Amino acid sequence: MTTIYDVAVLGAGVAGSAAAKSLASQGWNTVLLDRQRFPRHKVCGEFLSPESQETLSRLGLLDAVHALSPSVITSTSLYLESGGVIRLPLPGAALGISRYRLDACFHQEAAAAGACIREGVTVLSAELQDGRYSLTLRSGGQTEVLRARAVIAAWGGAGLAGELLAGRDLSGERRGVGIAPFVRREAVRQSPQVPGLVGVKMHYRIADSAPHSVQENNAVELYFFRGGYAGLNRVEDGKVNIAALLNRGDIPAKSRSVSAMLEEAVSRHSALQERIAGLVALPDTAAAVSPVRISMRPVAWSGFPLIGDAVCRIPPLCGDGMSMALRSAELCSASADRYLRGELLLGDWEREYKAAIMREFSKPLRWGRFAESLLSSALLSRALPALARLAPRAARGMIQATRLHVR
Repeated sequence: MTTIYDVAVLGAGVAGSAAAKSLASQGWNTVLLDRQRFPRHKVCGEFLSPESQETLSRLGLLDAVHALSPSVITSTSLYLESGGVIRLPLPGAALGISRYRLDACFHQEAAAAGACIREGVTVLSAELQDGRYSLTLRSGGQTEVLRARAVIAAWGGAGLAGELLAGRDLSGERRGVGIAPFVRREAVRQSPQVPGLVGVKMHYRIADSAPHSVQENNAVELYFFRGGYAGLNRVEDGKVNIAALLNRGDIPAKSRSVSAMLEEAVSRHSALQERIAGLVALPDTAAAVSPVRISMRPVAWSGFPLIGDAVCRIPPLCGDGMSMALRSAELCSASADRYLRGELLLGDWEREYKAAIMREFSKPLRWGRFAESLLSSALLSRALPALARLAPRAARGMIQATRLHVR
């Protein structure tokens, strides 16, 4: 039996679940698919910027997020490789919340709005037939066909387009050619792989013996060192999230577990060593992803509309990844609603959504890559603390340029 939906969202992370919730709230029969099962720990800075909360409010998700008791973050501290420190206020209060808790919350909100959520499902192929997409799925060793009037791809930034072009499904097994015609090679060109980058994260608790300054810290902290950088901020329940982006080539062969890679990273910055001394690692919270791709430019459409990290991955130090994911979900679900109502043809939807993504995402992505190169340079970073003190407005302006501004 073939099940027919108005829209199928492929990927149940932040962007996918937000889009599913939005479309279901507008009355569309929506299914949200993911090959993984939730909740689970994911590599993420777990930082919701002040800008993201405006989008959460419009999506009807802000109250649910506040109910999770996230930490409140009001400033940022940049610890450079040279030993200098730059401290800046945030333009508003940010929130620290784990993906483990946030993803589960968004799934509950999407389900409450009427979306059907299916986990542990692999999409084997997608073909356009008679104006509807026919999706072949595999779940529990069984295959089935699902049909939808629209498909939204929220499959993350781990290079799925390349896998599909190679004729492989998400499990790595050979499959038919159904999806390949819908995935254009421009998606791979525009989001190239940066060789050797690995992302890792782990949660910690604050030891009772930790100094008062550690226990009361409400800043997001970034530490830059040879071979990468690490971010640290509090999340719910007083826990601390540490996430790092590392050059795999700089990691000793013996340091292949997440905890070992984080220990190696910590050893490269004296201030980070002092900071982590008051923290105790929490078991079963580690996560890793590799390779990490930092996008050259956003790609909004590749056979289907893309949202979240599938559109682009901004350098993690910018702290606006989830904000951009949520905004892409908002933009896409708004135009999807018009398409489903018959107000837009598929080509019009594509042109409108592409233009919106380029208009809002290109500048933050460009400035984010510039900021990452500047702050990661041992030579250039030596002058930055003095420059920030001399021209604080310029320093805040550079950080603000990496933020998403809704137009």
